[in-house]
Amino acid sequence: MNRSHCPFLVLGVALATLAASADEAPDPALQVRNRALDVQWVEPGVRPAPFDKVMLAPIELAFRDVKPLAGPTGYTGSRTTFPVDERGQAEIAADFDRILREELGDSRGIALVDAPGPGVLLVKPALRDIVSRVPPEEPAGRSATYLDSVGEATLVVEFVDAATGRTLGTATDRRAAEPVGGVGSFGAVKANEVGVGQEVRRLARRWGTSLKERIEQLYFEAKPR
Repeated sequence: MNRSHCPFLVLGVALATLAASADEAPDPALQVRNRALDVQWVEPGVRPAPFDKVMLAPIELAFRDVKPLAGPTGYTGSRTTFPVDERGQAEIAADFDRILREELGDSRGIALVDAPGPGVLLVKPALRDIVSRVPPEEPAGRSATYLDSVGEATLVVEFVDAATGRTLGTATDRRAAEPVGGVGSFGAVKANEVGVGQEVRRLARRWGTSLKERIEQLYFEAKPR
């Protein structure tokens, strides 16, 4: 993670105190890059039955444990990972729930429903091993922070036959919430609530689009010939 500064104070994301004494090692199983969200089926030959409806479960969040901050307010030393407080976690969940529903609600030939039943594919998304690169608020007079990445996470999607409750398969993809660049940005984002929130929502939109495309493919593959 690269950090640069400008001579303006910018609010960072507030932090919660976590119990871990050291950063948790990443789980190799959650470091998979799979932008197309290819599905790993539980058994060979297992596929969804014909469906024309999708039920989206609320997203689950799991953060990588990081050591608590130490030292004076605003001092981060050389660390590059930071905890996220309850408010920040709730905002991430709300953004992802809303954006995923918007994307799946726009699927071709597939209705988004709120109850299980015949012809319903249950989609259960989760963000695992979430890492925040956003430092805490600095004291007044300190320069603001720019980041080339606000964090990373792994999207894990479980596909379930809603009529039987049987898990059919999962798709896993790890991505970073990185700015796309722009005039004067040099590919960096301000470490404030506006900038960070924008990148989180951008990441949610990318994943939502990939998930919609994968579900549409499953829908057409499952249609009776």
